[in-house]
Amino acid sequence: MKKNLILSLFALVALCLGQQAQAQVGPSVSTAPVTVNIDLQAAVLSIALDAAPTVNFVYGTAAEYTASKTVTKPGHLTVISNKPYDLAVSADGLFTSSNSTNTTNLPALGIVGITVDAATLHGGTLTPVTALTQVDQVLVSGAVAEINAAYNVNYTITNPSSLISLPLEVYTTTVTYTATQL
Repeated sequence: MKKNLILSLFALVALCLGQQAQAQVGPSVSTAPVTVNIDLQAAVLSIALDAAPTVNFVYGTAAEYTASKTVTKPGHLTVISNKPYDLAVSADGLFTSSNSTNTTNLPALGIVGITVDAATLHGGTLTPVTALTQVDQVLVSGAVAEINAAYNVNYTITNPSSLISLPLEVYTTTVTYTATQL
């Protein structure tokens, strides 16, 4: 009987240890891997002008015809590009007059210069355009890929003396900015 009691006690201890070992194993775990792709297929490039893009040079006094004049346009244009790019500028045509009969007595296109404020440089190299032309001139080269790269642009007439002999009219040309991804 003593043997049966010891054997039963031994079985009970073994059973308790077996239960404890199972409790320490914990829940079953299963994993399933998932592939996540980001597929960048299209080159993204856009230019947007500020809400008031028109540049007005106003000459109302004699002194204004003798000094350089700059019109500063903060946040004038914004470029979005997912690749490095160059930014160029050109005029679509020569100046025209608000008086349709005046087709020859017009300001020279090259009287206007355009620069980008160095404080708004977006990783590129600046090249001032000292004389506007109808051919693209690189204003910023090697700008970095960026979202919302805003540029402050300065338009300057360094020597307005040639304007003094022109009829009192409004003269207009259209300037176009071109961003080209590298």
